[in-house]
Amino acid sequence: MTADWTDLPEEGTFTEAAALADEYGLFPGATADKLRHLARARKDTTWPFGDPGEGKPHEYGKVANARKMNLRVLFKHLQDEPPNPHGRGPDKKPRARRKDR
Repeated sequence: MTADWTDLPEEGTFTEAAALADEYGLFPGATADKLRHLARARKDTTWPFGDPGEGKPHEYGKVANARKMNLRVLFKHLQDEPPNPHGRGPDKKPRARRKDR
């Protein structure tokens, strides 16, 4: 899949990135909170951004009171490691009744 991201701004906040990821079809239904959740869930594995000194390949920037990130790097990550479209995934075992009832 070849992507044409030439019209993208260089950097964006989580809110801007989520809107663009939804528009480009990389993360359907994306919101800033969903993107932040993805960042927290993948922080120790594949998430390419981190604060200065964390040793990540790319650092967050700052604009006012928000973090900004390189949108091309983010989109490449979403393309290579797409979010789970089905939520948290299937249960590992059947649900059990609470014992205190």
